Amino acid sequence: MRNLRTIAAVVLMLGFVVGSIYGQSGTPKLKVIVPFQFWIGQATLSAGQYLITSLNDRVWVQEVNGRNNALTFTGRLDGKVSEQSRVIFDCYSGECFLSQIWFSGQEAGYTLPQSKHQVELAARGGGQQFALLSTKASR
Repeated sequence: MRNLRTIAAVVLMLGFVVGSIYGQSGTPKLKVIVPFQFWIGQATLSAGQYLITSLNDRVWVQEVNGRNNALTFTGRLDGKVSEQSRVIFDCYSGECFLSQIWFSGQEAGYTLPQSKHQVELAARGGGQQFALLSTKASR
């Protein structure tokens, strides 16, 4: 019985934490359909529709159906105010890596750290960048 109460308390606290992350008003978010498999750091995510949320110096990327997700630290990219939210991928030899995220109405974008694998592929040359526009931006 005591274990059941402990588990219930942990689940309740986790619900409050997750709810507070998603319930923050003014937190930049975007939805994007990614038609190919891609990497974020060491994690490989499948093609699908993703919700991307900015959490100060981190970015939470979650597939809408909840199957795939990643949380990563980011750096800031200065630029002009973005009119539409977009994500940018660096692709080498058929492997794509999420590299930048821009939320509409913000002057700075986010840059994601490169994995060792990405650096190795980039050193070979022949890379391309692809931008995908968000399907729905919200704040």
